[in-house]
Amino acid sequence: MALSLPVRRPFNFAHLLTSVRLLLIPFFLSAIEAGRQQPDALTASSVTLLFLLICASDYYDGPLARVLGLDSDLGKILDNLADITFLLVTLSYLVYHHVVPWWIPTAIALAFSQYVIDSWLLARRKTTVVLIANSMGHWAGILNYIFTGVMALHAALRQQLLPELFYNILLTFWLTYLLLAMSARLRFFLRAYYTSSLVH
Repeated sequence: MALSLPVRRPFNFAHLLTSVRLLLIPFFLSAIEAGRQQPDALTASSVTLLFLLICASDYYDGPLARVLGLDSDLGKILDNLADITFLLVTLSYLVYHHVVPWWIPTAIALAFSQYVIDSWLLARRKTTVVLIANSMGHWAGILNYIFTGVMALHAALRQQLLPELFYNILLTFWLTYLLLAMSARLRFFLRAYYTSSLVH
């Protein structure tokens, strides 16, 4: 999938739906903090509901834009920026409160940087923004969302949601999958770059 700028269409409703993720971040963090202070069914439900709204924003903005004929290059770029902002802000908060180790958001930031940089290289250093995805990276993005939501609820329940063994297994699997996704991305980049070099 190649996504490029310049943008041909103005800001639209699909962009607003994407922006919901950014607007909900402070409310989401506030709900987690409320749970940390006084965990109960209400705060846990608030964290869960806000997370589901954030996920819905991520899931429906693209299809809605296509159905309404509002899809644009800018919207696809904003979608990626909203995703990484939500993940890194939330995970940084969880790192600060010792719910998630620092190497999880670091690995996610490195994976996203790899995605941006090698997309730029595959686009032959064009001045326009071109993002080139692969399937393993797509699934890594889904897992990042799911695990971030689980850890947020874990924090809101004063880290009583996950037994220690399951917590450690989840973190190990999360990091392992991120490293595998980055490795697969590197192979994808080298193969695509080599093929492109032969064509040119």
